Amino acid sequence: MNVLVIGAGALGSLVGGVLSRKHNVTIIGRQEQVDVLNREGLHIRGLTVGDFHPNATTGYPADMSFDLIIICVKSYNTELALDHVAPHIKETTFFLSLQNGLNNEELISEKLRADNLPGSVLGGITCHGVTYKGPGLVKHAGKGDTFIGLYTDVRDEKTRAKVEQIVQAFNDAGLEVELTGAIRREIWAKTIINSAINPLTAITGSRNGDLLTDRYLREMMDNLVEEGVEIARSHDIDITVEELIRRTHAVADRTKNNISSMLQDITRKRRTEIESINGALYDKAKLKNIYAPLNRSMYHMINAIQRQYMKED
Repeated sequence: MNVLVIGAGALGSLVGGVLSRKHNVTIIGRQEQVDVLNREGLHIRGLTVGDFHPNATTGYPADMSFDLIIICVKSYNTELALDHVAPHIKETTFFLSLQNGLNNEELISEKLRADNLPGSVLGGITCHGVTYKGPGLVKHAGKGDTFIGLYTDVRDEKTRAKVEQIVQAFNDAGLEVELTGAIRREIWAKTIINSAINPLTAITGSRNGDLLTDRYLREMMDNLVEEGVEIARSHDIDITVEELIRRTHAVADRTKNNISSMLQDITRKRRTEIESINGALYDKAKLKNIYAPLNRSMYHMINAIQRQYMKED
């Protein structure tokens, strides 16, 4: 396949590098990233070890169309990532979001509809722990489940077969992926888990495992999960509090020494993804007239923190 990966950060580098074992992969990144990738290649260390040489560019390559476009940018850059995509897609192109939060798949679908473009949309979630060490170097520190599934109901057998081929391509390249018919549920579940871990660690400066050992943080984490599940169920997502608390605790324990991505963003004075996580959950709650004070508080507090340093810029 011709594969385009938009985003040369931690996850984009892991996915692009591994898929380049078997496929023609192009990665879109910033100039400093692209320079290193083209000059020295992409180096992955940790649980996955390899030196890879995908194509790298700062924009869509001319005169080339893609079978699979994987979006790995921050959620607030989803629309920007799709600018100028039209000449590079065909009827059989698939878009796969491997981003955090809600609404990314909707934004991609809306873009295709608004511009009358072909293509099918896949949703995806991954719990791999990947750390960006700098341009061309990432550490694969932890393995986790990865699910991919069609985001819209498609009954066409050719489309379903192609999705199975994409999943198999990941597995053949060495990244274990499971095909699911309930990708919306998995996206909601991951968003709720992130909503309970990320802002609490960012506000308190804690590592993920501290949310389990500090009784006050643990109670707040569980309460956020409960509120998130109530919102999800109001949108016909079949999920329970018991399952999500168990899964959230498991993630916090498995990544107990990790610094969450939101805390890393706060520390580096970068924009966070709070809008697509707690902010999106709060918006979904308002649509169903549900009172969601915890997600609202997390959303406002993180925004207040990042507004202070964004003003400095």
